[in-house]
Amino acid sequence: MLTFLQNSWLALLLAAVIAYLLGSVSFAIIVTRLFSGVDIRSYGSGNAGATNVLRSQGKLPALLTFLGDLGKSMLSVYIGGELLKNLQLLPMSDVGSYTSGNLELVGSYLAGICCVIGHLYPLYFGFRGGKGVMTVLGITLLLDWRTALVLLIVFSVVVLCTRMVSLGSITAGIVMPIVTYLFRTYWYHQPWPTATFCTVAVLLIAVIVILKHRSNIKRILNGTESKIGEKKYG
Repeated sequence: MLTFLQNSWLALLLAAVIAYLLGSVSFAIIVTRLFSGVDIRSYGSGNAGATNVLRSQGKLPALLTFLGDLGKSMLSVYIGGELLKNLQLLPMSDVGSYTSGNLELVGSYLAGICCVIGHLYPLYFGFRGGKGVMTVLGITLLLDWRTALVLLIVFSVVVLCTRMVSLGSITAGIVMPIVTYLFRTYWYHQPWPTATFCTVAVLLIAVIVILKHRSNIKRILNGTESKIGEKKYG
C-alpha cells in the first residue's frame, strides 16, 4: 500500500479533483437557464436533475440535461483511469503487484465517486445539485456495461410497475453493489481484493445517492410520492 501511494498519489489527487470539478457542472441548471432564464431548483421538486427538467421544462431541455450528465460522468471515469495508468512516479518494476489494469480500475472508481459528489454538491452552484441518477448511469456504463444493463432493467421494471422514478433509482442503487461484486468475482474472475475494492467504491456511491433520496423515501412510505403522469412533483 505504501508503494502504491508513493507511486500514485499525484494521479489520485488529480483524478479526484478533475472528477469533482466535472461533476460540479450541473447541466440541469445550465440548460434551464439557457432555455427559460430560470433556476430549475426553484421549480417542481427543486431537484437539479433530468426528471425535474422534463416535468417543468419539457423534452428537449431534459434530453440535453440527460446527455450532459451522462457525458461528464463517463469523461470523469475515463480521465481517472488514464491518470492512474499513465502518471506513475516510480518505474513499474518498482510497483510490485500493482498492474496497469489494477491502477486503471482504482482511478476509474475513485473518479466515479468524486464525480457523483460533485454532481450532488456542485462547486459552481452553491453546493446544491441533483440526485446523481444519470451521473451514476454514465459512470457504470464506462466501468462495466453489464452492470449498467442490469441496473437499467431493474430501474425500468420498478418504474413500469410503480410509475415512481425515485423508487426505481433507489432500487437500482441497492442492487448496484451486489451486481458489481458478483460480476467482478464470477464473471471477470478478479482477485478478492480487486473485487472488494470495486464493490466498496460502488457501495459508497450507492449510499450517497440513496441518502440524497431521503425525502423521496419518506413520501414513498406515506404514499404521497409523485408518479409519472401526475402533475405534482416529487
